[in-house]
Amino acid sequence: MIDELIQTKVNSENDEYRGEKFIVIGDIHACFHDLSIIMRKIEEFLEHKLIFLGDYIDDNGKHLGDVLDTFMALEKPTIFLKGNHEEEFLNFYSKYGTNDTKRGKILNHFKLGIDHLDWLRDNLVYSYENDNAFFSHAGIDDRKSLSEQTKYDLLNSAFKENLDHITSKFIIQGHIIMGSVKCFGNHWFVDTGCGLGGHLSALVFPELKIISSNN
Repeated sequence: MIDELIQTKVNSENDEYRGEKFIVIGDIHACFHDLSIIMRKIEEFLEHKLIFLGDYIDDNGKHLGDVLDTFMALEKPTIFLKGNHEEEFLNFYSKYGTNDTKRGKILNHFKLGIDHLDWLRDNLVYSYENDNAFFSHAGIDDRKSLSEQTKYDLLNSAFKENLDHITSKFIIQGHIIMGSVKCFGNHWFVDTGCGLGGHLSALVFPELKIISSNN
């Protein structure tokens, strides 16, 4: 349930929201089918920026190439956050892809081409911030200000409570699996376990509409 405090923050005095409109999509884990459902459902929101929360990669490969092809074909403004899975994959590739044969084996396992690899290297960011919200894959360390967050914090934090002692902005993240999209005060969780027995979810802002791949 969306509480009265959030509704008050979203609406202006004239009951007209003037901030950035966005749709934030949770952890995909190479589930192309679920992503396709979400992308169809959000087509009506023409003025909204897309923000993907990271963890596009799944250890077993699955349909990661199809997911990245979808990203690469997008023509509307989009932010792609880096998740801990992308960080681990790129580090692994750099460490063990020491020759053409080894690089080929790694890419083949994940069903990727060199164009996908280049895209991952060039288009992922650790965080995004606008006037109303701060986005990262894993939220923030609740003992630090937004400006003090490290890459490790943004990829691995596990704080699950209200964060209004850090900022009045919404903190919106993936990484921590919930049964449904949830918020604790100003702290939103959008990872609903896609690829791990759950489904893919998206949060539409300022409408505060939740879209899921399973209904």
